[in-house]
Amino acid sequence: MGPLQLAPRTRTALAAVLLACAVVVILVALSQWLFGAGVDPRDDTMSRAAGIGFTDEARGTLFSILPVALPLLAALVAPPTRPGRVIARSTRLVYAAYIVIGVLLALTAARYGFDEAGQLAKEGQVFIDTRAAVERLLLDVVWLVLAAIGLAFAQKAGKGERTSTAEAVK
Repeated sequence: MGPLQLAPRTRTALAAVLLACAVVVILVALSQWLFGAGVDPRDDTMSRAAGIGFTDEARGTLFSILPVALPLLAALVAPPTRPGRVIARSTRLVYAAYIVIGVLLALTAARYGFDEAGQLAKEGQVFIDTRAAVERLLLDVVWLVLAAIGLAFAQKAGKGERTSTAEAVK
């Protein structure tokens, strides 16, 4: 039995759903980071970015496999038709948004972690020390590199399939 062949409409719909799921995950992470303040007065965007235990879901949501892999899968599934090309372009936009939001979140978390004196003055204790901030920053960079690799593969998959010659209809 050969590989599963899907109709172009089915491939387009599947790619659109995969891309929409990635967008939802990225938007939820952004919302958790910027608008997820709890009742604790110490809960702000910097502490949430650092994930110090108040409403620290944003880092775990953004730096996970779903927002990195789903756009690439969407680009690979998308057919070479016009809707497929739109999805391939949209995939690049999703990756760009992921990388921008990821860089901002990582830098905010690092800034919080490197400011031990500010943590001590504001919260009364140091939650994220410099070593932990460096470790988290390195892990965040790994996720961002994976997203950049996904972007490169998505562009290559989109271009390779669209530039191939079609069979002549007889």
